Amino acid sequence: MTFVVVATEPAEPGEPTAELPYDGPVTVLDRLLGQLGALKVPDVRIVTRPEAAQVLRKNGHEVIESPDLAADLREIAALAAGSAEFFLAHADVVISDELLTRLVRDKTTTAITAKQAASGTRPAVRVAKRRVVSAGSRFHQVTDPGAVFRGVLKVTDPAALAAACEELAGLALADVPPVRVLGLRDETLDVFVDSDARDEFDRRVPEHDVLGRTAPGGDDAVALALVGLVRSGVRVTARNVDVLVCERVLTPAEAAAAREAVDAVDEDRVRLDAAVKSNDGFFTTYFVSSYSKYIARWCARLRLTPNMVTCISMAIAVIAAVWFAEGTRTGLVLGAILLYVSFVFDCVDGQVARYTRSFSTLGAWLDATFDRAKEYVAYAGLAVGYGVTHSGDVWGLACAVIILQTCRHMVDFSFAVHKGTVPPAPIRRVPLDAPDDAALDPLPKAAAVRRGGLGMVAVRVSAALEKVPGARWGKKIIILPIGERFALIGLTAAFFDAKVTFLALLLWGGVAAGYTLSGRILRSIV
Repeated sequence: MTFVVVATEPAEPGEPTAELPYDGPVTVLDRLLGQLGALKVPDVRIVTRPEAAQVLRKNGHEVIESPDLAADLREIAALAAGSAEFFLAHADVVISDELLTRLVRDKTTTAITAKQAASGTRPAVRVAKRRVVSAGSRFHQVTDPGAVFRGVLKVTDPAALAAACEELAGLALADVPPVRVLGLRDETLDVFVDSDARDEFDRRVPEHDVLGRTAPGGDDAVALALVGLVRSGVRVTARNVDVLVCERVLTPAEAAAAREAVDAVDEDRVRLDAAVKSNDGFFTTYFVSSYSKYIARWCARLRLTPNMVTCISMAIAVIAAVWFAEGTRTGLVLGAILLYVSFVFDCVDGQVARYTRSFSTLGAWLDATFDRAKEYVAYAGLAVGYGVTHSGDVWGLACAVIILQTCRHMVDFSFAVHKGTVPPAPIRRVPLDAPDDAALDPLPKAAAVRRGGLGMVAVRVSAALEKVPGARWGKKIIILPIGERFALIGLTAAFFDAKVTFLALLLWGGVAAGYTLSGRILRSIV
């Protein structure tokens, strides 16, 4: 793992912006290097200009001298060629610990972007479906930009980056004229957008009025590296900063403002909120996840691993089944309560994993296996309890519910596996010496081929329903996800008996199976 820090932006003659004060004697660069040290990044390189090298060495930093932009790109290419995992960032970036940690753990080539675009002082990008489809630099325009690049990049294909940077170095030596936009803020600036889109960059910065207002005066090898990747056909994921902070600071006022922005964010709360799935069902979202994340943080502080929490959830489910097996009203009520608690811990184990970033193949397998085991042991307990207190039994109904659920899971898992094997759409390649990005644009709407058929109609209807208030939750509830199933089991058992529970599961589960299966078929024929 190699992390290259580019310290080529001058704050004053001979002194880079990397040496701006951040917190007392701690500079912006000191802070970034401390963050990388805490993440145990093994190889950190600093590229800077010869006139700034003396200042950086005086402050204890080992540096690589680079005289110009072409040399920057060649140095990046050389370092990338020998790395399995490569990072690139400006030395004057102030970034939240949580955001940097997420970037380091990303499995794909990723650029940190921001949806809001404050001014033409930052490289523009166009993002579609969480992918950077066009990136800008002083030499490359972006048509219809919707975000800006914040100067931090992770590359999982360093060979592609090395090739692109070598080619770009040749172009930089050729003295390619920069793209210019006239009239932005009554000045002539080297900016990163075309004139038709500059209004997108006249909005206020929500985080702080000072941030993002100063245009860089130096070279931007990092932005060029992103352009090279995108135009070479590399799939680059856009990670939005959201409530976290990632901003270049080019003046002392911006450095102070960035520190205020970082201090204003409770990063532990952000990480805790991110531990909760955003696409859970209605019952899980409103009756479990609203408080289970605090249990997850408590478990993490007790140093309980996700697998331990999974086992606790399974144990509680077994106790619930024992109470169900008693067959009395008290046993059914206590069993329902314990089954709910078991489901809470079933949610907590994943939240602990995401909060502590402790993932394992064993944990994923245990979670999926115990989900089925908890459900089926509850069915067994209910069937035993019904036989104890009633004449006759409901084992036939219990087996029917198990068969139905097994078939539903089989359909879901097989569809998910098939869906993952569909190759992504190819990414267009654009010459690096082309100043505009017209070749990156999709086909004009009039010439685009519109796919039809019943499958496409179903997809469009489903997408339209997402915009109808309440329809999104209705779609989630009807498929009877695990949260709704556990709620249905607990409520029907507590207020009625096992027979009603199994009949309700068969009725609702049958409707859910029909709805899901028809949707899978229609989506498969699009």
